[in-house]
Amino acid sequence: MTSRCAPIRALDAATTRRPTCARCRRALVACACRSVARALGRAGRVANSTNIYILQDRAEFRRALGSAIVCELALDKCEVRVLFDDLRVRGRDVKAPFAEEDAARWGVLWPCDEAVDLAAHARDATTRRLENLIVLDSTWHRARAMYHRVPWLQRLRKFQIEPRRKSNYRIRRQPNDLCLSTAECVGEALLALDGENCGAERVAQAFDAMVDDQLDAEKAAYHRGARERGAPTRPPSAVLARERDLRSCLLYTSPSPRDATLSRMPSSA
Repeated sequence: MTSRCAPIRALDAATTRRPTCARCRRALVACACRSVARALGRAGRVANSTNIYILQDRAEFRRALGSAIVCELALDKCEVRVLFDDLRVRGRDVKAPFAEEDAARWGVLWPCDEAVDLAAHARDATTRRLENLIVLDSTWHRARAMYHRVPWLQRLRKFQIEPRRKSNYRIRRQPNDLCLSTAECVGEALLALDGENCGAERVAQAFDAMVDDQLDAEKAAYHRGARERGAPTRPPSAVLARERDLRSCLLYTSPSPRDATLSRMPSSA
């Protein structure tokens, strides 16, 4: 599906000072399109039967390291809509992507007390099949504000997932081990809804490839010692992530005197 964000991405790519991909709005050295294409390989896009509709916060859209682009590139049925890009629009004025009589076919991925586990829902033959899943793409704090600001979101059926693995979002820190990126959430949701044979695990593989390429690009720029405009002035996330991994390993070993010094290093992120 064609994203409504494409014209804005093209404008950003035309006005930026560094060579940038018009599709993913990232520097060509860390283009997400290339990362996703390599991860998907000959199999191509995932032919998901459940439509994914991503409501993206305006602040998240402007971040270059978001993961919603992975879903857009990797899935056959995925649409990204930037919410509240116009600050004059009130929550009650945001139009729903469905007619009122079709609301039963839609659900929102929103963990709460009344949320139903997606895997359990898919196994229950007595419930109506979920055809469209809305995912909020933002920080947890801003996503909560988005959810409570739009009335029709609160009226939809609510679902949640049980993560099978810890997030691999090493570019950005998560609040806790159960929090996943948008792309990881979508991959887990599709595995629950469309089944293990739908190929949705390739969404996570595409996300991992994007993260790896970004870390490699940051590490290469850091070691080159670039002093160009916008170059990092401190060790980038690629280096910091490896320092955090090192400290985690030291917690489970008997440190030598030198290792004990390393284990007392303050966290950099």
